[in-house]
Order: sequence, then C-alpha cells, then structure tokens
Amino acid sequence: MSERQWALGDELSGFQLVEISTLPEYKGVGYLFRHIETNMEVFQVVNDDSELFFSYVFKTLPSNDCGIAHILEHSVLAGSERYPVRDPFMTLLKGSTNTFMNAMTYPDKTLYPAASPLKKDFDNLFCVYTDAVFAPLLREETFWQEGVRLVTDGENSHFEGVVYNEMLGDGSDHDSIVGKNSVRTLFPDTPYAFESGGNPEQIVRLDYQQFLSFYSQFYHPSNCKLFLYGNLQVGEKLAFLDQEYLKTRGSLKVNSTCKLAESWKQERSVSFTSPMEEGQTQESSSVVLSWATSEVTKPLEVVTLSTLVDIILGNPAAPLYKALLDSELGLDISPESGMSADFRQMPFLVGFKGIDAEKAEAAKACILGALSSIVEEGLDSDLVASCLKRARFKQLEIPGGMPTGLRALNRSLRGWLFDFGPTATIQSVGPLEELEQQLQANPRYFEDWIQTNLIDNPHRCLVTVKGDADHQKRQNEAIAKYAQQTKEALGKKGLKQLVLQNERFLQFENEGDTPQALATVPYLHLSDLPSTIKPNTHEHVSLEGQDLFVRSQFCNQIVYADIAIRIEDLSERELLLLPFYTRLVQMTGLGELSYVQVATKLKHLTGDFNLFVEMGSSCIDEDVLVLLLRTKMLLEDFDDAMQFIQRLLFEANVDDLRQIKQVLNNYKTDFADSITYNAHGFASLCAASVFSAVQYEGEQLSGLHQWFFLDALTDADLPQLAQEMLALQQKLNNCHRLINHLSCDEEYVQTLVPVWEHFVRGFEDKGPIAARKRNYEAVSKGEVHEVQLYRLPSTVSYAAYAMRTSARGSIEQAAQMLLGQILSGNDLWEVIRGQGGAYGVSANADVMEQMFVFSTYRDPRIVGSLSDFKRVLAKYATQSIDAKHIENALISTVGSELKPLSPSQDSILAFRRLLYHITDEFRLMRREQLLGLDSDRLNRGAEALLELAKTEDSYVVLAGSQLLEAEKDKHPMLDRPAVRLPL
Repeated sequence: MSERQWALGDELSGFQLVEISTLPEYKGVGYLFRHIETNMEVFQVVNDDSELFFSYVFKTLPSNDCGIAHILEHSVLAGSERYPVRDPFMTLLKGSTNTFMNAMTYPDKTLYPAASPLKKDFDNLFCVYTDAVFAPLLREETFWQEGVRLVTDGENSHFEGVVYNEMLGDGSDHDSIVGKNSVRTLFPDTPYAFESGGNPEQIVRLDYQQFLSFYSQFYHPSNCKLFLYGNLQVGEKLAFLDQEYLKTRGSLKVNSTCKLAESWKQERSVSFTSPMEEGQTQESSSVVLSWATSEVTKPLEVVTLSTLVDIILGNPAAPLYKALLDSELGLDISPESGMSADFRQMPFLVGFKGIDAEKAEAAKACILGALSSIVEEGLDSDLVASCLKRARFKQLEIPGGMPTGLRALNRSLRGWLFDFGPTATIQSVGPLEELEQQLQANPRYFEDWIQTNLIDNPHRCLVTVKGDADHQKRQNEAIAKYAQQTKEALGKKGLKQLVLQNERFLQFENEGDTPQALATVPYLHLSDLPSTIKPNTHEHVSLEGQDLFVRSQFCNQIVYADIAIRIEDLSERELLLLPFYTRLVQMTGLGELSYVQVATKLKHLTGDFNLFVEMGSSCIDEDVLVLLLRTKMLLEDFDDAMQFIQRLLFEANVDDLRQIKQVLNNYKTDFADSITYNAHGFASLCAASVFSAVQYEGEQLSGLHQWFFLDALTDADLPQLAQEMLALQQKLNNCHRLINHLSCDEEYVQTLVPVWEHFVRGFEDKGPIAARKRNYEAVSKGEVHEVQLYRLPSTVSYAAYAMRTSARGSIEQAAQMLLGQILSGNDLWEVIRGQGGAYGVSANADVMEQMFVFSTYRDPRIVGSLSDFKRVLAKYATQSIDAKHIENALISTVGSELKPLSPSQDSILAFRRLLYHITDEFRLMRREQLLGLDSDRLNRGAEALLELAKTEDSYVVLAGSQLLEAEKDKHPMLDRPAVRLPL
C-alpha cells in the first residue's frame, strides 16, 4: 500500500479526493475521488486482498422494451479504438488468469466487472475494458450480430441476432415471465416498467441510430462510476484515466437516476400468459402477490427484509412457506418468491407455482391470511435467533463463489447509484447490529414490519401467469408479420440494399481479425504463471479403523466437515431412490421434533447442511459412488452439531407420508424450474450416459430420467416409498461406509479429532461392503450412435453431442483437453454464436470420464450447429494451429491454479482429489503434458476424436416443437418422435 498520507481535498491527476473511510469489514480504507472536469467518481478500497477487482458502472435507464442497454452491453466489448479486434473480450478471455470477467445489464445500470490475482493480467483487463467503455467502435455489423438484423432470401424474411435469440429463450421461460412481470407491474411510472433485457417483439423495431444515440447519452464519463478493490496503490489508475480518456471530454448533465414510484392507494391485479406444450394441464399456472417495500438506500431496511425472507421463506419449514404448502392450492411456492435489492424500492414476492389460474383470489387470501397469522401469533423466537445467528455466521466466514470486490461493489451501489456515497451502504456488520438493537428494543420488530410494509401496504399487485398453448404461436406470428411488413416497406431499392447489407455482414463474419489488430491486445505469457502446482496436503488420522483426513488452514474459527458415505453396493432401485432420500432427510422431522423444529435447530447449529449423491470415475479406474454430506459450523458448535447430524441421518422420520408428498412436489418443481437455464446441462448428462455405468447412473439420478421417474410417482406409491426410505436409512448406517474429511484452523485439530471419533463410534458396524456388479443394457458395448429428442416450450434449442476421448493420462487426451479450450474461444464462438446466433457454445474434455462434449445454449439452429462443430473439428485435425491460440489456451487452463479459494472451496476440492485419487503426481504429469503440446499433437488429438466418434457418439436435443419440426427435413436423425418433458 502507498505510504503517502492522504487528506480530503488532495488533488491527483485531475481528480480530487472527497472522502476517506475506514472499512473494517474489508480490512482496508476507502478513497473516493471525483474527476474535476467530468465529475466521474472513482471509489477505491485498498487492502491486502490479492484478488484484484474493478468494475465500470453506468446508469442505463430504459425508456422502452427494445433492449438497447442489453445490446450495448454485448457490443461495447466488441472492438474499440485501441483494440480494433471484433471481440477483445473473448480475445482476452482465451489467455487470461481472470477469476471473474463479465458484462451485466440490470434494470437500471450496466456493469463491466473483472478480477484477477495476477497484477499484469489485471492491468491488461483494465486497459481493454477502459478503452471499450469510453472508445468503442460500435460497428453496424456488431449491432447486427449482437442485437438484431433482418435476413431475407428475396421471398422470406426473418430476424436474427444474439440478444434477440437470447431473449426469445428467456421469454419462453415461465418463471422468468413470472418474476419480471411481478416486479415491472409495481413500478409503471418508472424505467423499471420496461424490460432492460429486451422483448423480442420490440427488439426487432430497434435501429442502429437509436443504438448509437443511447450510447452517447448514457456512456459519457459524467454518468460513469469506477470501483477498484484490492492490493493496489492509492490512485494508481487515475493518471491513466485522466490523460487518455477524461481530460478532453468535458462535463455532461445526464438525467439517469431512477425516480421512486408513485405510491398506490389501492392494490391491483394483472394477468399474463406463458408458453405451454400440448398435454400440460391448467395447473401449470403461477399466482404471485408482489409488493413495493422500502428503499434499498437504507441499510437497516435491506438487512431487515433479507433476514425476514430467511425467517418466513428460508425453507419449506419456514412459517409462510409452510402455510402455502399446507394449503395445497399449488404444487409448490413460486421460485420467484423472495426479495431483490436490484431496484430502488425493494420488491417482495410470494406465491404459488403449479396452480389453477382460477384460484388466484384464493391464493391471495391464503398469503394475506398466513401473514396475518404470523403477526397475530408472533414469530418463533428460536427461529428468529437462529436466522440472526446464520447471518452473523455469513459475516464471519471467508466467502467464496465470487470476488469479494464484487460483493463490495454490489453493496456500495445500493446507495452510490442513487446519489449517496458508496460507503453509505457498503458495510453489512453495522446494519445487522442495528437490527439486533431494534429487536432488543422491540421484540415484535419483524411482526410490525410485516404489518406496515405488507399487510397494510396497498402498493401490491396480484400477478397471474397462465400457461397458454398459443402463446408462442402468437409471438412468432407477430414477429413474422413485422418482418414481412418491414421487407415490403423497403421497396425494390431498399430490398436490394438489405441483400447487400446481409452480404456485408457475412463478409464481416468470415474475414476475421487481421494480425495487426490482434497484436494490439495485451497478452500474458506462460512465463508469467507459477512454475508448479499447489500440493494437496493432509494429515491422516485413523478412527476406529476408519480414515479421517485433516486439512489445516486458516478458517476464522469455522469448521468444515465433509463425509462421504459409500454406496457402491446399492441396487439399481435403491440408487434411483437415493436423491429423493437425501432431500427427504433434509425436509422431515426427527422423533418428536417437527420438521419446523429440525430446520430451526440446523440453522442454529450450522452455517449450512447439504446431503447429495456424487459419483464419477477415479484415476485408478474405480468408480466413486458416495452420498456426500457437507456441513460447516462455528468452532463452539462442532460437538452439538455433529451429534445432531448423526441423529438426523439415522433417526429422521423418513416414513412421514405428508412430508414425502411435499418433498415429491418440491423435487418435481425444482426440475421444472431449472430446465430452461440448465437445459444444455441436462442434454450433456443424457448424451454422455450411454458410455459408462457411472455416467448412466449419474444421469438416472440427476438428469432427465430422474425427473421422469419422479413424475410417474403418484399418491398410491407413497406407502411403498416410505418403506423403501426406512430400508435405505437402515442400510446406510454402517461405519465401514465412511470416508471423513475435516478442515479447520491448525490450533484446533487436536480438540476436534476426539469429537469426530465419537461421531464415528455412533455408526453401526455391519461389516465391509462389496460393490455390486453393474451391467446396464443402455450402456455401449463398443458401438453406439444414439439420438434422443425432447420437447419443451421454447423457440430455441439446447443440444449436446458426446464422444469418447483418448485414454486418461495419455498425451492425446491432454491435447483434446486443450482443444476444447481452443475450440470454445475461437472457431465455435465465431461460427455458432457470431454467425449462427446461439447465445452460448462450448466444447469440453472431461478428463476423468474420458468424454468430449460439445453443447449449445439458446440456439436458433439444431442441425447447422452440429454440422459446424464436426466441420471445425475436422479442420483442427488437418490444419496447423496458431501458436498464440495454443499459448492462450495453456495460460487459461494452467493459470486456473492461481484462483484464490475460500476455505470451503479449498476443503471440498482437496477432499474430491482424495476421493478420485487425483494425486499431485498425476496433476504434475498432466501439467507437463499440456505445456509440451504443439500444433502437431493437437492435430492428432482432433484426429483421434473423429476416429472414436465413428464407432461411438451420442446426440441429445431439447427444443420447442416448432423448431424441431422446421429442422427435421435437414437431417434424418431429427425425423423421429420427440419426448415431451413433464412440465
């Protein structure tokens, strides 16, 4: 950190220091600088964090549903004055050690964040992002590619574009329609009433000049904020900003602060439709009650509502959640239920999914009645205390999942975006302490908040979203009609110009970047990376003949306990039931304790508790099949928590028919909720399932076939299911199944080991287990060419194509691993996303499963994308591969070792390496193989993939009926019935 003593009013490189704040939560100091000429603000949190972070922030308020802010977010990072390549974002991504790199459109702002633990990489990212936001090229071809373009063959016309296709997919998602409309309707007189991402029917009406005008209006430095975080010199980026981008820009007054909505005097109700496949029932609707509550600029209100959501909706045992389930009006609560801090006024939503739309008034009465009962009867004091303790736990824990800088940014923007200082909302400890003080002064603080902000608040809306089989048809017809009208309005001269534009776009797509343009982008080199791996070190302790692996690290007095329960002896039926069993254990009572009491106790004793099935291939060619228990707790709670968890594992009321029914409904709706955003994941699981027993089992337990299995279960099956749950519970109680892993601060190991030993003694000794022989008919015996089609309500497709890789540990497989990285960031990105319009595309080699999987996400094509992949792979089998492509892919792959891990992330990664026998020797060998690759090796790796695919490959498509029908004449593999998903 800098040794200079800073004072308010100090000037540096055209900026003035206007605020200095001590930030104990971030172990640092915050400095707010304001540019004297443009008024651009830069807030820098300076501390010892090695994960450096920055983000540009622009207020971008929509005035219609054309999605301009969203399209600009895609286009700004598509070439700039200093870096005139077509996609510097992807060019950087190919050879970066970044831990986060994105661009994100919100309802009222656009962010351009990035993070890296390597200073040189951070500086490269900062330079490219800065030029992108302040000096983008915004080529018309980029607008056509990322936004929308009209394509015609002279007779027929249609629209294409990445954002257009993305929002077609988003608009096919029932839950997305529910969530967005439940919020938009609350703020009809503000920019929040518009869809910042864009509505496809309005995106097609956007033109290039409107696009440029929006940039000029909202991307001026006067409307920009910059957030910096980590171990950087105070003000080190200011001179660069002033000299290169700000000093000649002047000041611009931009009216970009979103106003508060006018308060309502009476509640309202609205209804919408969503896509529905033939065969779906009328109980496929959603009914949600939404409120506009307090302002996000008030930290106490934010922590109040977020804690209250945890108290009343945190799990199916929470009082409001339970009341809705007990009403049996719907299948489950809407996944959109909860609160959001992404709006100036925080919306609170709660409602039903899987309900008859005619029951909307009954749903509203149920919700309001449940809230009134909570206020009248009062919240359980133990539940409130447990939720507050969980909130304090989160503050104590070293976080993972996203850069700490991004968390700090998100908090700061709650005030900074609305003309408060960034420090007004950046802290979380103070507001939580204030909440606890409010509760001490008024034990009914939460009940009073519910009464005032929900029950007595007329600013609420009853939103009904009803499944409609004609929804998609109406949208498609409206867009097709507009395409035809637009083409006809052009006249002969205009049509000729359109054809020339289409040709110009294709030329732009096919030309690629010149070597001179590519040379402008700053890169890392392999020499910038560490020369070795981080070793996976453990202390081995033997407990009652069972293994305990201990990993000592700084955990801030939190204990991470991971337990693998071996299940390789279970029958096929028992395995199929196991995912349901794991959820039931976490959603039922324990002896005399109700589920409500169990959930409260778990929240009090642990920071988290998860039980799930994990399986895969190991480095010693033995399949790993385990039930994985992951939990974490405060040091002082370790003994009590482990005792309670053991009771829960083997005394839980898993034969409770009422809970079994609720869990079944909950599980089914979870599958339905995840299908759109993870459809490519389901396709990949399904495509790989024909290649090995463990991949077949993985798909059966967590893929589409688990969903079909659950959907087939009826009330008549519940008694048998209860008996099978009891049998599983007893069978799993065997100390010989255990593999134990503990991660904690080194000084507490000796204290914790005896507690773990007591835990192990609590299991029965039923003798060693023996793996069941697994021989599935569906698994390839050496030759298979599988094609599976599934229907879902969507206008786009999600597909996966799988084949085997070369043997694990071979140099050919290392080449195939790197090939996946190169393909995803180069040819496939350019051809399938840039030209084809898919929102996402990837190619990945799974080292452990020896699989190579190509997948697409929100893709308007099916056959064309698969053909493109095969063509690109064939090209890489014969043509020389650019050495820079290889180096970039190596930097991205090998550099992943640099990513800072939280104690929780480190603990599970270390444990998985033990489970799968991924030794340091194997990791070093793989690293050396990767670093020794060249174009010739990669050619041979691609050639081997093509050869392997001749005897074994598998293709799975999830798509809407209309797209499947339109594509079936393009390839005979699509001329077969598609299975309807159980939505």
